Amino acid sequence: MSRIYEDRVKEILANSSDDGKVRSRESTSLEFKESFGFKSLAKYLKTICAFANTQGGVLVFGVTDNPRTLKGIDKDKFDQIKIEQLSTYLSEYFSPEIHWDIGVVTFKRKHYGFIAIKEADDKPVICKKNSGDVLKDGDIYYRYRGTSKRIEFPELKRMQIEIREKERKLWMEHIEKISRIGPKNVALLDLYSGKMESSNIANNFVIDEELLAGLKNEVSFVQEGHFKEKEGAPTLKLVGNLAPVDTVVVPNLDPNKDYPFLVKHLADELQIRSYDAQVLVWKLGLKSSKRYAIEVDAGASTIFKYSKYALTAIRDDLAKHDDKKEYLANASKEYQSRNKG
Repeated sequence: MSRIYEDRVKEILANSSDDGKVRSRESTSLEFKESFGFKSLAKYLKTICAFANTQGGVLVFGVTDNPRTLKGIDKDKFDQIKIEQLSTYLSEYFSPEIHWDIGVVTFKRKHYGFIAIKEADDKPVICKKNSGDVLKDGDIYYRYRGTSKRIEFPELKRMQIEIREKERKLWMEHIEKISRIGPKNVALLDLYSGKMESSNIANNFVIDEELLAGLKNEVSFVQEGHFKEKEGAPTLKLVGNLAPVDTVVVPNLDPNKDYPFLVKHLADELQIRSYDAQVLVWKLGLKSSKRYAIEVDAGASTIFKYSKYALTAIRDDLAKHDDKKEYLANASKEYQSRNKG
């Protein structure tokens, strides 16, 4: 997404006069800011949510207000913005997940920062926590001709209609395909976990990660002796017995959508201390499996983010122990002893 928005930001900046006056106006998908500061974070978050609930958009930093003039930003300071910190704020204040990106472009020897927001697939994105007078729990923000505010009834109604229509079309597509193939010949492939289920297959099985990536758009399945959905379609034939595996592999996933939890979030969900959550992550070896965790770049360092499977694994582990306090204390001793060793 970053490359697309880099080109767009450059086009916006290029639409300016020789003396630096910007001709582009703020719109339903564009907002200018002179600089980035965490004191104004709530306002940025409101705009980000509004873009996600509309058609996506971009916040451009380095353009002064009234008149709109090219000023630029301090690139080193903007680069210090921590991705995991912004991700934490967005997860803390909004649900479902907002997909976004951040970057810097250079135009006429000056630097300009941007935060790009993708239109949400799962609308509406709702505010779930107050922040002063800017963000209110339960509000849905929408973008209106250069301003971000609480959604009004006509837009909310249209959003609801679009959601229902999108779901209806998706169900109809699935039903039509099942009708053509025949219910007895259909197997369900979970593109998230790689697991396939069918009433005609004795054991469920899991597809290799690399193969799974290619299956999403290119390959159809048939059992031996059955027909292809359409002549010439790429097909994977399943021959012989299929044995289940102990470890489920997963494809490359979106760090923000599919791994929404930091250790702090796991602790909050489980109602334990962040330190105890970190200990259990270590004890269960969750960092070693992509099913549970993924390491992401966070500027000068890297961090681990965790999936819903990690949360379930820790919750199930805790449920096995009647005295959770004693269990956590013993796990902590093991953790400290191993680290000392």
